[in-house]
Amino acid sequence: MNVAALAVLGALGVSCRHGKKENDQSTATQAATSMSMKSASKLASPSIARATDAAALPSSSAPTVSDAGSSELSACSEQSPQEFLIDAHFNGRPLTTTAALREWKDAVARSIRYRTEQYGYFPGFGNAAWNPKPLQAQIRTTQFFGLPVRLHERVIPALKCVEAALVRECAATPYKPHALAGIRDHNTYLDGDITNHAYGIAIDIDPLRNPCCGCIKPWNESPRCKGKRTDFERMDMPACWVPVFERYGFYWLGHDALRDTMHFEFLGDPSKIEKAD
Repeated sequence: MNVAALAVLGALGVSCRHGKKENDQSTATQAATSMSMKSASKLASPSIARATDAAALPSSSAPTVSDAGSSELSACSEQSPQEFLIDAHFNGRPLTTTAALREWKDAVARSIRYRTEQYGYFPGFGNAAWNPKPLQAQIRTTQFFGLPVRLHERVIPALKCVEAALVRECAATPYKPHALAGIRDHNTYLDGDITNHAYGIAIDIDPLRNPCCGCIKPWNESPRCKGKRTDFERMDMPACWVPVFERYGFYWLGHDALRDTMHFEFLGDPSKIEKAD
């Protein structure tokens, strides 16, 4: 599978902010532009995102609770993303043999079971018996740097820990997000894989400012993707943000073959986000 095929994972796994903040014209403009760019993407081979319109919000019947609490938690526990969940990413691996394909399929199946048990059943993936609590019943609206984003309630404390640490530790390189995306009510991957956006455990930050350079056109046409640069140099987001997210269980897809610099997903253990008393 070539890089162009891989590209759609990022290009269509990315969405603009789900909702428009009142009186925030710049955010609305950026979101609309990103949605237009995404709809122009085309499909390629296995484990690739399917062509779709902009990511929609979950059904209006799903409960939404605004998170108005403090952005700083006093009992944040640091942890690394879990290796077996990282291993389930396609990440440019050659699937040229039956054994290699089976190995990857097994890794994906293990990941889907874990995500279902931890966060809920997404129709068509895994088994509803693994977790009786509906996924959509656990989605909440929270705030990240003043912008609303809809995520799974179990990972919101980790995002709060991240925000508090960013304020403390990255003050020398201040950055204000303009567009966010979280939960997606449909899958955008093919061949048995499923995006972490579907579980509400992934967040995209400023798609137009933090490009996915491993994606197909128009995403990889960003000026930031040209020339010899580090992945940190290809984004507007400060490099300082990446290790902070990673300290609290998030995985950055800038490390992936897609070089998807906008995308963080929680691959830690949700039961270990907050320190035990």
